Amino acid sequence: PGLDFCSLANAGSIDIAEQINSRFDDLDFIHDLGDLKIKISGCMNACGHHHVGHIGILGVDKKGEEWYQITIGGSAEEDACLGKIIGPSVAKPDVASTIETLLETYLDTRLDGEPFLQTVHRIGVKPFKAAVYG
Repeated sequence: PGLDFCSLANAGSIDIAEQINSRFDDLDFIHDLGDLKIKISGCMNACGHHHVGHIGILGVDKKGEEWYQITIGGSAEEDACLGKIIGPSVAKPDVASTIETLLETYLDTRLDGEPFLQTVHRIGVKPFKAAVYG
C-alpha cells in the first residue's frame, strides 16, 4: 500500500501503479508481452513482495523525495529467485518510462515466444541496465 495506507512506508505505490497503468493502455502490446508480474513495495518491509517480481519496484526516500529502485528477474514460483537491481534508483516521474525501456529491451532481445523472466535469465541484467542508464 505504500504511503497511501501504511505509516511505515517512505514512498507511494498506488500512484506508481496508476502511472504504469496509464502508460500501458494498448491491449495488443500488453498481450504481446505475455506473462509478466510487476510488484511494488513502498518500503523495505516489502509488503508488495517487489523482490520476487519479474519487475520489482521498491520505493525509497532520498532527502524527503520519493525514488524507486528497480529489480528484474525475480520469481515466487517453483524456480523462486530474487530480482537483481538494475542500477541507481529512478525519480518518481520516470518510473513508467523506465519500465517501458525495460519492456522494449525485452521485446528486442527475446527469442520467439520467450517469456520475460526467461529472457532476463538468459541474457542477464547488463543489457537492461545499459538500455535504462546508457
